[in-house]
Amino acid sequence: STMQWEPVMGLSSGAAPTATFPNCHLLKPMPAQKAWSAPQPGSPLAELRKAVQEEDWERNYEQGLTKMNMRAEWSASEERVSTFRWLAFSNSARRVLEIGSFCGAGALALAEAMPADGEVRSLELDPFVVEFGRRFQLKSLAGKKITTTVGPAMPVLQSLAAEANGRRFKAFDLVVIDADKEGMQSYFDLLWSTPGLLSERAVVCVDMTLFKGQPPTRYVKFGFPHRWHSNSGQAEIDTLRAAVQAHADLRSFEFGGLLVVTRTEAQP
Repeated sequence: STMQWEPVMGLSSGAAPTATFPNCHLLKPMPAQKAWSAPQPGSPLAELRKAVQEEDWERNYEQGLTKMNMRAEWSASEERVSTFRWLAFSNSARRVLEIGSFCGAGALALAEAMPADGEVRSLELDPFVVEFGRRFQLKSLAGKKITTTVGPAMPVLQSLAAEANGRRFKAFDLVVIDADKEGMQSYFDLLWSTPGLLSERAVVCVDMTLFKGQPPTRYVKFGFPHRWHSNSGQAEIDTLRAAVQAHADLRSFEFGGLLVVTRTEAQP
């Protein structure tokens, strides 16, 4: 005889298995799940910027580890990093000079955007921040393009100016001035007045952020001589801006907190 299959009453199959097993966890409401995303490889630059944000800079200054009371906001922001990369790429920069580097986020961003034979020469006053950023630069393949000199900027710039006429000297295609506002004008003038120091297509960027890079000075107020005060640098910024605008051989643009200066195109 032919056996005929008959469904067993009380058991479900197919599309509704939970009806058969009322204690199944599938019956419980599930919490909303975040959209899955593939894991991203670690970025030394992102790690550096994160470490800068998490560091206690006020404590470092109080303990005498840094020369001035630095702030995490001094590190190159994501917007500034993107601007540096664009400037280096669009200008085909192969040699970059950075005056004032802080922890080196800007230098690393520039190095990553440059070709394999690119060079970034950074000048930074404070040895603590140089060592802070160095370990992250060493993690990056582009880190080998960065050379940092610790100490006051002007003696190094004067040494570079003396070498500029030499046959082996390679002119800078891009310069970033992000240091003390008191020295800003002097750095700027030396760059443009020294033949051979800058390439013909050179771009010089000057940070115009108030208070950034300003060393504190002691002042007396209400009988408390131990108080410290920092000059905003507004007067120096205004003076430089006016000088550039009045210079017949230079043209400038200002965006993202940067004054970007190039040579005026030759008129036919």
